[in-house]
Amino acid sequence: VAAAFLAAYMSARMKSKASSFLHFSAITSAAIPGLVLGLSYVLTFKGSPIFGTMLLLIMVNLIHFIASPYLMMYNSLSKINENLEGVGQTLGIRRAYLIKDVIIPQCRFTIFEMFSYFFVNCMMTISAVSFLATTANKPVSLMINQFEAQMQLENAAVVSLLILFVNLFIKAIVHLLKRHAGTAEPVTN
Repeated sequence: VAAAFLAAYMSARMKSKASSFLHFSAITSAAIPGLVLGLSYVLTFKGSPIFGTMLLLIMVNLIHFIASPYLMMYNSLSKINENLEGVGQTLGIRRAYLIKDVIIPQCRFTIFEMFSYFFVNCMMTISAVSFLATTANKPVSLMINQFEAQMQLENAAVVSLLILFVNLFIKAIVHLLKRHAGTAEPVTN
């Protein structure tokens, strides 16, 4: 979530030649199939110290799913008054405080949705991590295929329901957080 927020902030609020490249790089991952991404990570990291670790699984999922949360935050940041940083600079307010005290509270609902999106998709992903997982760090979603291959369909169904209930639980928590924080995201002009 932090990586998507920073990329969106830098491309939406800090206009430069690099920001358009960053924007293009962030949305390009939506066009890469997970299977291709997983195979490319195998070819790149096979034999390296991070191959078969959780760090590599986190990296591949971050790259695989960053486009949608990035675009969510990019659109939220585009709704905030574009002169905010200039006014803050004139008043002597540091950018870090402006982000912490103004921008993040304005985008809190989007941040909740970004977390929910990352969590649900990382729980269900199979294609991007199927070649990278080992027995020590196998995601639960890969157990479904394993049980189906062994014709243990009831076990596959239980794992599928477990994933469903965990995802519904997270969605309920995000819904409660949004309701507790307020009912509508404020939009500034």
